[in-house]
Amino acid sequence: MQRAEFGRLGLEFEIAVRIKSGVPVTAMPFTTETIAPHIGGVCAAIEIVDDCSADYANLDVLSLVADNSWNAGIVLSEFATTWPDLGGVLGRATKDGVAIGEGHGRDILGHPFNSVAWLATQLASRGKGLKAGEVVMTGSVMKTIFPEGDASYRFDLEQIGSVEVRIGSAQ
Repeated sequence: MQRAEFGRLGLEFEIAVRIKSGVPVTAMPFTTETIAPHIGGVCAAIEIVDDCSADYANLDVLSLVADNSWNAGIVLSEFATTWPDLGGVLGRATKDGVAIGEGHGRDILGHPFNSVAWLATQLASRGKGLKAGEVVMTGSVMKTIFPEGDASYRFDLEQIGSVEVRIGSAQ
């Protein structure tokens, strides 16, 4: 991918999940335990973000929503259909093979499935539900990085998989 295609390119190192079965619309809030049976796969993911060189001092939540929270794409590893307790899973990010950060699944709202439960609850409050096959990005295990030079980035998610992205200059 070319850095020049973005206002301000950022990378977030995440755990993504794939919904196995439709999540019912219910008045009861979802929890990690009640959403888990609807998840059919987990994977390592890098979310490509573009914050459009935002002025954070003058930014409001409506601007975030209108811009889809800067999502510019995702890169996913193969989905694992069995996985260890995600709270304890370690994710490590490297730049050209050199460590740049790490974090655990618990760094995502206590457990990555909490993000999915929150989303399912919010959708249900609007009469909608998550559908089979949809992919949900649960959040980053570490601080977003903003690449400035050409480099390869890799995210290894312990016992689950790895994903890579190469950032280059415009030709």
